[in-house]
Amino acid sequence: MALEKLKTSRLFHDLKDVTTEHFPQFGTKEASLFVFEGEKAVPFSIQRMFTVKVSEPCTRGFHAHKACTQLLVCLAGRSIVTVDDGMTRKDIVLDQPNLGLLIPPTIWAEQVYEANTVLIGLTDHPYDEADYLRNYEDFLAFRKES
Repeated sequence: MALEKLKTSRLFHDLKDVTTEHFPQFGTKEASLFVFEGEKAVPFSIQRMFTVKVSEPCTRGFHAHKACTQLLVCLAGRSIVTVDDGMTRKDIVLDQPNLGLLIPPTIWAEQVYEANTVLIGLTDHPYDEADYLRNYEDFLAFRKES
């Protein structure tokens, strides 16, 4: 469902396109297994994976992507993700490894991390610095260009 939503021809996304994705969880009382399979539970082909390991509370992110879609999953700890489409802001709590936040291109995102948090990011594009909008005013101007 989320993959079909992202395949639209619209240039800009809004907050209704930011969705949470639930991942298969298998386990016993001793351990849990969470599956992040590309083009199945993850609604795109995974081109890049990154992790953020936080030792002290901090805020990170502060950017949007022109073309890249991200899926953020909090493996341990807690992060509050603020997503922004230039008109509306929304906070989403990530604190379960079977829940991911799908952030399409052209959505600004910031993450507030608690200490001892580990987050994984999966993307549909390899790293490309030219894809980043790192200044909020540039982000707003980019959205107004169409």
